[in-house]
Amino acid sequence: MRQRIYDGPVTDAGPALASAAAAAVRLGVAADERARFLAAVARALRDHHPEGAVELSAEDHRLTAVIKVGTPPEGTVTLATAVGTARPVDGTPAARDGTGSPDGSGSLDGGGSLGGAGSPDGSGSLDGAGSLGGTALLDHLIELQTMVEWSQGELEQTNKGVLALHAELAENAERLRKASELQQRSLRAERTARAAADAARARLAFLAHAGSTLSESLDHETVLARLHSLVVPRYASAVTVWLVRGSGPLEPVPAGSSAAAPSPYVEKAYVSGRVQRVTVARDDAHPANDLDTRSGREPLLALPLISHGVTLGVLEARAAAASFGTEDIAMFRELARLTAAAIDNALRYEHERDVAERLQRAMLTDLPPAARLEFTARYLPAEAGLNVGGDWYDAFERPDGDVVIAVGDVTGHGLQAATLMGQLRTALRAYAMDAEGPGEVLTCMHRMLSHLQPEDLATAVLAQMSPDGRLRWSNAGHPPPLLRAPDGSVTVLHGHDFLLGMPFEKAAIKEHRTWLTPGCAVIFYTDGLIERRDASLDHGIERLAAAFRSAEGELDHVADSVLEAMLSDSVREDDTCLLIFRAIPDPAAGPDLGTEPLLSCREGGPDA
Repeated sequence: MRQRIYDGPVTDAGPALASAAAAAVRLGVAADERARFLAAVARALRDHHPEGAVELSAEDHRLTAVIKVGTPPEGTVTLATAVGTARPVDGTPAARDGTGSPDGSGSLDGGGSLGGAGSPDGSGSLDGAGSLGGTALLDHLIELQTMVEWSQGELEQTNKGVLALHAELAENAERLRKASELQQRSLRAERTARAAADAARARLAFLAHAGSTLSESLDHETVLARLHSLVVPRYASAVTVWLVRGSGPLEPVPAGSSAAAPSPYVEKAYVSGRVQRVTVARDDAHPANDLDTRSGREPLLALPLISHGVTLGVLEARAAAASFGTEDIAMFRELARLTAAAIDNALRYEHERDVAERLQRAMLTDLPPAARLEFTARYLPAEAGLNVGGDWYDAFERPDGDVVIAVGDVTGHGLQAATLMGQLRTALRAYAMDAEGPGEVLTCMHRMLSHLQPEDLATAVLAQMSPDGRLRWSNAGHPPPLLRAPDGSVTVLHGHDFLLGMPFEKAAIKEHRTWLTPGCAVIFYTDGLIERRDASLDHGIERLAAAFRSAEGELDHVADSVLEAMLSDSVREDDTCLLIFRAIPDPAAGPDLGTEPLLSCREGGPDA
């Protein structure tokens, strides 16, 4: 129901504003809405035609101000509408008496007086004297409302800015949180990748070191001892290598291992050639093509040792941790390959060394029981490396009574060198039976070797002792012999030629001569006796001369003394051959033999 609250001229601003304020309060209009409503009414009262009229009415909690322009009114203008929340005003019709209330008392419902002019004290003015009823009051109210609205606008903008700032800060904080989480994940991934890379580099470095360490030795037991020291306890708690000797069963190496018999996993790895893995816990990893995984009480790996397609044995490793991981298995595969190669090389070398040494010893002939000479000889194989098979000696008596003495060395080592040595020794005996002297014999051997086996070389020193004490010798690239007189003085028998097998087809090896009297001794030897890595050959010859000079007693004792003096300070890296012969009185000779100065080995130097 619509209720008219005030109806009066535009020029009567005071009662109109007082009625509007009282009605807004009565309707429960909010303070800020009420201020805006009064400001709008004030602007309308100030700006509209002075002949117009203003009407305030309330309907359904709505307070409406309308300006009616002209007389009669040419139109109406709705100034403002305020919405209240309190109880509605009553339905008493408003009166056009200028008081703003239906009964002329200024009251909306008959109980509140506005003083006929809408003033609080009933005097018809806002301040009791009507002094504010003009344009100044309207301007003041408008100014206040304008300031309030500006302040509210600024406050709203500030609030919006603060809210936007808070939203931006919250968004930035969320982005920072997500960035921090991403960074943490990246750091963890980087640490994991770096740890994996470091572990991979460590395994590669270990395998490189293991390969070089295992391949340094040609003794299979040394190889396995080094394998144990490399793996235990860093990568495994225990390591056992099972090898097959010939057609026999798997045996632990070295002997005396705690396990008397191989486990079923070891036997399966040997027979199948596949890696056998035993785990305590269930493993859901995808199995490899050549890996069998089983559950057991103790984690272990059994890896076949395969070299050149032959299974030599099995490497059994027991885990130091809970189980062997994928990286551990890959590393042990490579370690098993390196171990198999090292063991295979060592076993092949040992076999070839044994065969070569047996062949060489079989070819070393017994020394002749000559009437005018006594002999002793020594052969020592090398202690390190494959340096066996090339050194040899020989001595025999010709049908005419001359004694042939020879020492030689074939370049290279092993079974091939031992075989070549046997061929040269046989050729020497054949040529020496009818040749005029040692120079002719070595020349024939040189031509045979350069024609039949041009890639091989050899050295040799050959002497021929006549019954009259004349000693002729030739040297084909060999260390020079030493001659010791009965008084202990030692002479180097210089003069040597090119090696046997050098590309000198028409060259001939020269011959040298001297005389031996009873008591004179000559030593033939190979380079293994005098050669050292840190010293020259001349120094080695000087040491040998000093040892030969100081050696006394029987010829066997002399040989042992010389070997002790020359070889006790180092490991034999090459095989060594030594032959000593000494002139003794001939029972068939006259009592004056050897009394002439010309026949003295001390005075009789080599002549052309």
